[in-house]
Amino acid sequence: MKNEPLAEIVTVLKAALPTDKVSGFKDPKKYIGTEYDFIGLSVPALRQVFKNGFSFDSNPVEKQFKLWEKVWRQSGIYEAMTLSLFFCDKHAKKTDVDLMWNYSKKWTPQIDNWAHSDGLSGLYSYLLENNPELIYPQLLKWNTSKNPWERRQSLVSLIEYAKKRKSFLPVDKIHPLIEKLLSDKHCFVQKGLGWTLREAGNAYPKETWNFLLKHTPKLSAVAFSPATEKLNPQQKEQLKQLRKRAK
Repeated sequence: MKNEPLAEIVTVLKAALPTDKVSGFKDPKKYIGTEYDFIGLSVPALRQVFKNGFSFDSNPVEKQFKLWEKVWRQSGIYEAMTLSLFFCDKHAKKTDVDLMWNYSKKWTPQIDNWAHSDGLSGLYSYLLENNPELIYPQLLKWNTSKNPWERRQSLVSLIEYAKKRKSFLPVDKIHPLIEKLLSDKHCFVQKGLGWTLREAGNAYPKETWNFLLKHTPKLSAVAFSPATEKLNPQQKEQLKQLRKRAK
């Protein structure tokens, strides 16, 4: 990708590295699990870079969005792509839901790591809350996709974090998507499944508890841990006993 805005973004990102005082992981690229080029900035440093802004910030929002979409699709740089997500977060509530969705729903093929996946899930969850008739059919399609990151999106985007949502889909539109992927072999789909069960429990505690009672023997160890994170010790023990008896 050759353009002046990207050159500016890369220059600013690299310039921020010597002043990044947040201790990180020894191998952040391995921790994130990405094949994209990695400059090495921490999330706080990235947020400060975005806050400081760029010379093209004065352009109309739609023109900026097209630029950041190009950065996401073509830059091949993990931090630059993360800035694209920051831009979406900043403008999501000020931009027409249809417009934001029409741009961002095409971003999933570029995902190769959990951090970018979760960033998009937060955006999709917000859009779903505000226009479920538009977003939910795509989640249904992703639920059976060959792309594991799209399958993960079909789950985590349903709620992401319950505390951030003012309203939820009916539970009978949430649990079936989880059930279809109980046996999924991809690690990050399973982690997303556990996350979604935890958040579904926050939104629909009784219904999700009954779901866990029925399906806990099918849950992978990867999914079981986050799915039961918010349960009380007695509930966790009950589910553990169910799993033992099912072996």
